[in-house]
Amino acid sequence: MAGPDLPDVLAWEEGLPRPLWDRIAASVGSRPAHAQRDAWLAAVRHWLAALGEALGGGYETAESRRFVVLAPRADGDGPRLLRCAESCRKTIESLLGDVARFDGATKEIVIALRTPAEYYRYVCCFDPDGEYGGSSGMHIREGHAHVALRGRGMHVLERTLAHELTHVALRHLDMPLWLEEGIAQIVARAVTGEDPLTADEELALRHKRHWREHGLGAFWRGEGFSAPGGVQSLCYELAEILVRLLVEDATSRWSGRARERRRRFLAFLRAARAGDHGEAAASRHLGTGLGDLAARFLGPRS
Repeated sequence: MAGPDLPDVLAWEEGLPRPLWDRIAASVGSRPAHAQRDAWLAAVRHWLAALGEALGGGYETAESRRFVVLAPRADGDGPRLLRCAESCRKTIESLLGDVARFDGATKEIVIALRTPAEYYRYVCCFDPDGEYGGSSGMHIREGHAHVALRGRGMHVLERTLAHELTHVALRHLDMPLWLEEGIAQIVARAVTGEDPLTADEELALRHKRHWREHGLGAFWRGEGFSAPGGVQSLCYELAEILVRLLVEDATSRWSGRARERRRRFLAFLRAARAGDHGEAAASRHLGTGLGDLAARFLGPRS
């Protein structure tokens, strides 16, 4: 189905095709090394074409050297998303250095869905049952990792794509979610040219009230980032603010030690582990604890 010499590589769930990545990997791996990339791409193209048809048609694929995109044909977003993806990758690598890592052996996959209904129909297959906050993009780690987006207008898609490609670049690390999301927020602003989040008095008061009442457990552990209601927004805001503080420390030139500060910050990013929310790495490389970092914005706990 993906070519005369490839096995059936798709299963169907909720009326949509899902690649059988284990079967694809086995088939691709059985081929000579020089033919493996083309075989993998043939399977991916077959899947994306079937997905576009299952969503009602009107989709097309576009490819560059490092990306393959499925996007609505009428909007002409495919070629623009390719250019955006290549630009995002360069920005991510410039900001994060060798902390960022993309898969050079294959192309990264980006799926831009036409409507919220189509987006949630697609991504719901990858989430366990439960109540979640909304999203405009997702880095799907199941099988062969890829990015799904929704939204109209290139500015919205560009910002979401930059955010999700940051997750792609950091997927090789066991980074706590608050740190990864904070980095992704900052990268998205850098790509789109947006101003940093303004931590004004009203925003600071809202955070202080919430976190002092409920504690920071859901933030450090990560479940708050998918919680319904206002908790999700508060988590994303706090993550961006705390990571911004770390970035400002790393790039400050007042001390005359900017290079050393940046080296320590990047070492922290490499070493931070989800299991302890990054506590040990912060202590070792930054000389501070997570509680002290949060207190810089929220103030000391009473």
